[in-house]
Amino acid sequence: MPQPDTRASIADWLRGQGYAEEEIQKILTKLADYDHESLSDAVFDSIGNNGKTLDQIIRDVLKDA
Repeated sequence: MPQPDTRASIADWLRGQGYAEEEIQKILTKLADYDHESLSDAVFDSIGNNGKTLDQIIRDVLKDA
């Protein structure tokens, strides 16, 4: 998900373009969805391209828990 300051910048820009608050929230929600999908795709691409293995990622997550 975009960082709060990025979200605020995008929202400000959208306001300047004349979008209504309801439209801005819908746009920000969709951008967050795209951001999440892109991150997921990047992780699985990395796993498939000899980056970190899924086991390594799981160990990293559980180590920090």
